[in-house]
Amino acid sequence: MSEETLSGQPPPVAYPIMIWKLFLNCRPWNAASWASLVILGWATTLREFTLPEFFMNFVVLGFFSVLLNGFSFAVNNIFDVEEDRLAGKTSNLVAAEEVSVKGAIAFSSIIGIISAAFFAYTCGLEGALLSLACLILGLLYSAPPFRLKEKPLLDVVSHGFFLGSLLVLLGAYFRGGSPNNMTYAYALAFFFISCIFQLQNMLGDYVFDSDAGVKTSIVRLGSLEKGRIASSMFILIGITLTVVAAWRFNIDWLPVAILLFMQVLNFLLIQPKTPVYVVYVYQKKVQPYLMICWGVILLLATLAS
Repeated sequence: MSEETLSGQPPPVAYPIMIWKLFLNCRPWNAASWASLVILGWATTLREFTLPEFFMNFVVLGFFSVLLNGFSFAVNNIFDVEEDRLAGKTSNLVAAEEVSVKGAIAFSSIIGIISAAFFAYTCGLEGALLSLACLILGLLYSAPPFRLKEKPLLDVVSHGFFLGSLLVLLGAYFRGGSPNNMTYAYALAFFFISCIFQLQNMLGDYVFDSDAGVKTSIVRLGSLEKGRIASSMFILIGITLTVVAAWRFNIDWLPVAILLFMQVLNFLLIQPKTPVYVVYVYQKKVQPYLMICWGVILLLATLAS
């Protein structure tokens, strides 16, 4: 028996393990999938570059983008404890009582400040404002009394901004860059793609959100069938505007084809013939990895165009 046990005192805290769990509570795989949008925004501004320089900037920009997005996911975990316990989500370490609420708040605040400082330094005033906008919207999305995730339509639109178009625009300002026609086309397309992903999330979580009293837009519609119809209409609008933007901004066909494929695939996945459990598993287990793969393919297509 250890000395700590005999004295009645708890064993020393394993700080490296605690910090690692706090990082995992930021859902780094999800954060990395959305960090690809910052990389894509940066790629739209590149003309000439060397591989060593590109690789170094890719790693640095990707790391701080993960921190920026990780803030929003960590905050979401802090305020979604009840519904995530009902859903049995292992990604919420606060709900699983593996990290404390105070620890999660402190850690998310630190990475939020660090990421905002990085983007202010490397992207100028525009980077400071865009990164702060992402942080503030990420906070307002989950935290009461605002809690945008329970406000009709705002739960979808806010997601389209702070995990969508704002990230693309942010990346375009990295190292003195500025947005161009391709940047704006990507920002518009990923606004709708992010909204689509959010609608999928709400469809998959419909039962858990309803039981927990979380009034998302889909829950307010009153049934999954109405939610699917509304989501389908939203996706069709997104596909139409993506095509219009590609034509208006004269974007290369390959990136546009990839963007449209992403939207069409998600359109098919929310149709009534697809069990909501399949939508749930896809959105939670498959989508982050596909998002990273799509990001890599789009990055290569963007650099080649």
